[in-house]
Amino acid sequence: MLETRIVHDMTSVDHEVQEMVSGGCVNEHIYLFASDDELTIRLAAETGVQPYRIPEKGLFESLLSKFTSNSHDRIEQMESLGLTKQMIDSLEHEIQDGKIVLVCDK
Repeated sequence: MLETRIVHDMTSVDHEVQEMVSGGCVNEHIYLFASDDELTIRLAAETGVQPYRIPEKGLFESLLSKFTSNSHDRIEQMESLGLTKQMIDSLEHEIQDGKIVLVCDK
């Protein structure tokens, strides 16, 4: 069973994670998705959840990713968690609008 949360700002992420944990989720099964790789890694580390898989990149790819979207990687991970295409499209739209998405695989 999957549970998703849309978080409107960085300061609310920890609160939402705690709500998910108190609702039966385990930190190791909560995935954080944000529009920026560095933000994703930092927030995941601060809250004790998993960042979505961020592929290893060489120097050129790292520089290029500053100017391009990493949505393809996010979409692949959301698919691997079992989210529907409609849900993925909706969540990706929220991420593009600057929101943070949490997904728990219970």
